[in-house]
Amino acid sequence: MAFKRTFTLILVLALSAAGTLVAKDKVTKEDPEMLLSQMAQLSLKYQDYPQAVSAYNKLLESYPQSTRAKDYTYYLALAYERSNNFQTSAENYQKVVTDYKNVKSAIPGIDSLSLEGVGRCFNKNFKEYAAIINGQPMTKLELDAELEKVPSHYRTQFEGDAGRKKFLDQIIERQLLYAEAQKQGIINNPEIFQRIKDTEQNLLIRGLYDQEVIQKAQPSEKEVRDYYKKNIKEYQTPEQVRASQIVVDNYAQAQKIYQELKSKKGQPFDTLVAKYSIAPNARSNGSLGLINKDQKPSPEPVLFKTAKGKYSKVIPAQPRFAVVRLVNKEGKKLHLNWIVAGTEDEAKKMIAELKATPDSFGAIAAKRSLDASKDQGGDLGLVNKDQVAPEVFKAASGLKAGKFTTKPVKYFAQYAIYRIDDKIKAGVRDFQQVQAQISGQLQKERQQALYDGLLKRLKEEAKIEYLIEVPEPAKMEEKPVEKPEPKGKLQKNAKPRK
Repeated sequence: MAFKRTFTLILVLALSAAGTLVAKDKVTKEDPEMLLSQMAQLSLKYQDYPQAVSAYNKLLESYPQSTRAKDYTYYLALAYERSNNFQTSAENYQKVVTDYKNVKSAIPGIDSLSLEGVGRCFNKNFKEYAAIINGQPMTKLELDAELEKVPSHYRTQFEGDAGRKKFLDQIIERQLLYAEAQKQGIINNPEIFQRIKDTEQNLLIRGLYDQEVIQKAQPSEKEVRDYYKKNIKEYQTPEQVRASQIVVDNYAQAQKIYQELKSKKGQPFDTLVAKYSIAPNARSNGSLGLINKDQKPSPEPVLFKTAKGKYSKVIPAQPRFAVVRLVNKEGKKLHLNWIVAGTEDEAKKMIAELKATPDSFGAIAAKRSLDASKDQGGDLGLVNKDQVAPEVFKAASGLKAGKFTTKPVKYFAQYAIYRIDDKIKAGVRDFQQVQAQISGQLQKERQQALYDGLLKRLKEEAKIEYLIEVPEPAKMEEKPVEKPEPKGKLQKNAKPRK
């Protein structure tokens, strides 16, 4: 079998060498190192590990000063490992990172790969095997390492002896399928081969990015502290309060709630929130969360004037502007129509339209009013002074029947009572609080600079020839700058005005 494999390798190598002669018109014997290197690579690829060990040892004996000696040593270690000679394999992996330290290699990440190889061989030497698959042992440590790769929410199914055996069976099945795929030459399928190459390319680029960008961009703690000290103003915190609210749409009701809160026999704030508040946050006990004094839009000033644990007075909220029409009076009650606008300017526009077409009141209300009464053309029916805002009732009381206000009536649609749950003074955030934030910020800035620099260097070192037409970047048309005419003087060749 070994003779057959060797004969096949020689045949493949002969064909490869013949192709090289035709393409480059060179005699293969002029570069015996290359010939032996190709023999070693083919042996490793086609799993003739004894032949690969022999070839790589021969290369290192014959060409100890070769620029590829580091690569030969790595491949020799790999061949020994796959031959189950873990002790010798580990020794050669170690040589890669010690004897050939700082020596360039054609294998990306060769030092890291070699250190991983040392670890693998060390584990193999424990002889604590979980299984032996076609002569290739799998240690318990390797099985544990594979299990660690499984996401935690899936790993529970492999707990206990039965679960561990189930996972081992899955690993064995994967190894058998992989070996069969190699045996059948699935890699020779052009589509499969291309996908492997694409994946390899992406992994190598990711590894390069990690090595040249991510690792180099990490700032030291001193650099982070220096940035913190130089930019201390960025980490100043304004005065803050944590507050809750009760919101109603009636001033009289708001006053009753306020008096109950002040009474020792009154109901608790949270109970009153659940019972009366119309705000969306009523379900969360009226919580407003943490409020900064300098946030936009500006918070209600009373929040920062009220002491911790105390209640504010009734605060009007949500200003509105109304156009009010008096239909008639019945005793102390008024029959009112109104149109509600969100801004004073909008209300003024409506008044101008009503002056031009007084009969359009109901139509304008139905189309543009913000109040629910729009569905009735703005009709509120008979109301007393406690059923509408005081400003609205007062303005309507001075009207004649059938007339409307000629100026917008400002009122408040809601009234709030605040409870101050906590107060936090202005200060500066501790370094420990912002260390991760600053580190991430500096790292992000450096990553972009390092990446741009890497690409720039690679492009400068590369020889790139575009074989397709590349459009020139568009140039901005430069307009001549006209110099202003000096005051009191005529420009050259200019004629005086008559």
